[in-house]
Amino acid sequence: MDSAKLCGFLTASFLLVTLLGDPTEACSCAPRHPQSAYCYSDVVIRGKFVALSKERVNISAGEPVWWMRHEIKTTKVYKGPEHMQDVRFLHTPAMESLCGYEHKSSLKGEEYVIAGMLDGDRVMITACSFIQPWAQLTPAQKRGLSSDYNKGCNCTIVPCTSLPCSVNSDNQCLWTDGIMSRIWDDFQAKRLACLPRSDNAGLCTWQSLSSQGPGSLRRTQ
Repeated sequence: MDSAKLCGFLTASFLLVTLLGDPTEACSCAPRHPQSAYCYSDVVIRGKFVALSKERVNISAGEPVWWMRHEIKTTKVYKGPEHMQDVRFLHTPAMESLCGYEHKSSLKGEEYVIAGMLDGDRVMITACSFIQPWAQLTPAQKRGLSSDYNKGCNCTIVPCTSLPCSVNSDNQCLWTDGIMSRIWDDFQAKRLACLPRSDNAGLCTWQSLSSQGPGSLRRTQ
């Protein structure tokens, strides 16, 4: 990793730990709809975690920094540069207090959908990355990853965290799954996408990702 980027990342993480006090509670993740995770990520893949190793990264000043390297077997690439059609490794900080991702399930087990960011040719993930078992995704979410989420990347999904809440632009959709229960993985996350209307590309609305095939998108009220 580039030394300047690494120093900046660690400095920001240190400030977060300092401000919040308890390092074990330093990583706080904002809610993110699967479509937002897809659109804001550089790489989105499906694959299996197969091995884990530790690597030391030297920076220009101070002690070397430890990172965890997850080896994966990629089975499908949904989004990524042309030269990265077979991602083999995912990199994350070794410390959970720096939002490092810890894979708690067994290796060489089930497939996961993984959304990450690029730093050069490295795919970076954190505890806040969208990493979900493939088998637990709904048919609508699987369709979104395969085709429809990409159509809505000019739209913006706005989480409603407290009432009252509203949107201030025609390209925004209000995400209300977590208002009452704080469980964000609900109807809008599981079955809908925020997409431009066919009759007005500048207006984004929630649309149902029907599993009936192409052309079966339905607008919701």
